[in-house]
Amino acid sequence: MYAQAVSNATAKNGRTGLVISRRLKPTKVATASIAMLLAAGAQAEEIAVPGPLNETKPAEVRIVSTEFGYAPAKVMVIAGRAMTLVLDNSGGETEHDLVVPAFGFRLHAKAGGTARKSTVFEKPGEYEYSCDLPGHRDAGMKGTLIVRVF
Repeated sequence: MYAQAVSNATAKNGRTGLVISRRLKPTKVATASIAMLLAAGAQAEEIAVPGPLNETKPAEVRIVSTEFGYAPAKVMVIAGRAMTLVLDNSGGETEHDLVVPAFGFRLHAKAGGTARKSTVFEKPGEYEYSCDLPGHRDAGMKGTLIVRVF
């Protein structure tokens, strides 16, 4: 219906671009807009941890491990802010690690399991994280942790 209203309006007035029919209810336009934003967010390869530094509850960042990769492959966090990093290997057929050598940080999740650990990344910069089980990093299990000051 939405596409029909747009194409009909374009055909009637000869203008190009997005023309929304007055017959469409605002809720339908809002619902379509939200769905498009959610779909775009699901495709993002980067996740940020928002919020002020004085929040008392640690932010949680979930990284899903697959055979053999991470989603997202880029993670952005705020320097000096408490956070919980979750390694979700619930769909994995083998165990996986998430190691950030620069911070001495390590998570290990068994096949079908989940691991979590709270930490504070203090030093801003870009750091590699990877799975250090034999052959996993070489197969593509690596990502980037971006620690920023906000």
